[in-house]
Amino acid sequence: MSSKVEFFNLKKVNSIIKKDLNIAYKRVVNSGYFILGEELELFEQEFAQYCGVKFCLGVSNGMDALSLLLKSNNIGYGDEVIVPSNTFIATWLSVSAVGAKPVPVEPDIFSYNINPSEIERMITKKTKAIIPVHLYGQCAQMYQIKEIAKRNNLKVFEDAAQAHLASLDDRPVGTWGLAGSFSFYPTKNMTAGEGGMVTTFDPELARTVRLLRNQGQEIRYQNEIVGLNNRMTDIHAAIGR
Repeated sequence: MSSKVEFFNLKKVNSIIKKDLNIAYKRVVNSGYFILGEELELFEQEFAQYCGVKFCLGVSNGMDALSLLLKSNNIGYGDEVIVPSNTFIATWLSVSAVGAKPVPVEPDIFSYNINPSEIERMITKKTKAIIPVHLYGQCAQMYQIKEIAKRNNLKVFEDAAQAHLASLDDRPVGTWGLAGSFSFYPTKNMTAGEGGMVTTFDPELARTVRLLRNQGQEIRYQNEIVGLNNRMTDIHAAIGR
């Protein structure tokens, strides 16, 4: 009996990817909608189904996704946010961007994710939230982190920038805290070229992020709050799909 070994054909794979990207690009160009169009709406719906959440909101990148979540919860100057010491700097910068102070906690030696046993002693009266990072596709210890957050009346925002498809006890990342954030930067395990995503079950939070990402408006020229410009383009959404 003989067996045939089929080797990975990078040239063939690249050819398929280029063809798919070209189709996605043409869909956007032919539609005439480059911002907040059908491609983004469909990507949000599909990603919500993929993650098992009610709301997904496409934004400019993963760091902005976290900053928008903090801002949506009135976390800013004078506040502190618990973050892992072992993470990409964007996690810290998202906290600094809203004027809050990132407070680092060391990782455990098994997963290199934030060590829950070290979190509580770093909590002060100024602490408002915890941002666990699911690093290298490994889930942080969410049961312990959620218990600590509940005991201290803190919000939990998950940084899942490098953990698409990861889960803990069959529950996907991005569904454990009040909200989650994803990145689609080229080095992530799922890419759209650029962009980010907010995941949540909370309708009020979803609406606030929706307003903030688009200069405070849902209806054009009706600006309800002081917003920002953190939209994901439809071209990136089409690539993500």
